[in-house]
Amino acid sequence: MRRAGGALLALLLGCGLLAACGDANDERDASSQPQGAGLRVTLGTQEFPEARILGELWRQALAVNGYAVDLRKGVGPAEDLDQALKDGEIDGYVAYTGTVLSVVAGEEVTGLDPDATYAKAKAFYAGQKMVMSERTPFENKDAVAVTETYAQDNDLETIEDLAAQGAVRFGARPEFEDLQLGLTGLADVYGLDDTTFVPLDLGAQYDALDDGEVDAVDAFTTDPQLEDGDYRLLDDPELLFGSQNVVMVVGEDKLDSIDKDAFLTVVGTVNRSLTEEAMVAMNAQVTDGRDEKAVATAFLRSVDLMTPLDLD
Repeated sequence: MRRAGGALLALLLGCGLLAACGDANDERDASSQPQGAGLRVTLGTQEFPEARILGELWRQALAVNGYAVDLRKGVGPAEDLDQALKDGEIDGYVAYTGTVLSVVAGEEVTGLDPDATYAKAKAFYAGQKMVMSERTPFENKDAVAVTETYAQDNDLETIEDLAAQGAVRFGARPEFEDLQLGLTGLADVYGLDDTTFVPLDLGAQYDALDDGEVDAVDAFTTDPQLEDGDYRLLDDPELLFGSQNVVMVVGEDKLDSIDKDAFLTVVGTVNRSLTEEAMVAMNAQVTDGRDEKAVATAFLRSVDLMTPLDLD
């Protein structure tokens, strides 16, 4: 059973890291369409699987609707993608709204719900002559995870409930201990201060939970382990970790040359189909070794987006 909650994706995306990120390399993958297509755009992604999947979803859906997309995977973290767009090396990229605010714009994200985060990110980009697409329903943000058994035994629904348990063994990557969007913030906002911190390699937190080495860990809401694992994500009612919906960011000048309305309609239609459950399932498939192109194709077919949309 899974429960929604949590958020600290911003720091990791700014650093180009994510749970189960696998190969964080500088590959500039050339998934592209035929040269004869009339509407060409270059999109960039970060290094981790979810970003690559998102790039493939957009590439393939846009291709079906007449766009020629050069997809550069693994360009770099959020600030590198932002600079690449400003430098004209790419025309658009995969972005997370909270990361836009915390890493690129340098603003606070704690306490902001998805609507407020989206509005502030959109306003920031407007000042940079960039445009944001419609956002996805799913968020990929930090969360506090426990096993379902531990949650049931201790009647846990929220992070506040966890803090009320008293001593807690908390596992996370080493830097999490001293972050405001980490253990420091959990203590300040929720009173989770009676903790023994257990540093863990990124991706090892679920094994530590399963083995009983820790009581709670930092997780992400679209981690592939959540598809089949017996875990609960505790609610973060104060939105300590903010909000992290996905958008495409595109330069204004480029949009003016590629039929802005049609382009954003295609991207928005894809985005509306991306629930948390769908993204967890796709992340799990890629983590298990399936090619992200095939995963993206199968998903688009399942939601009838491998045929042209009516863009008139």
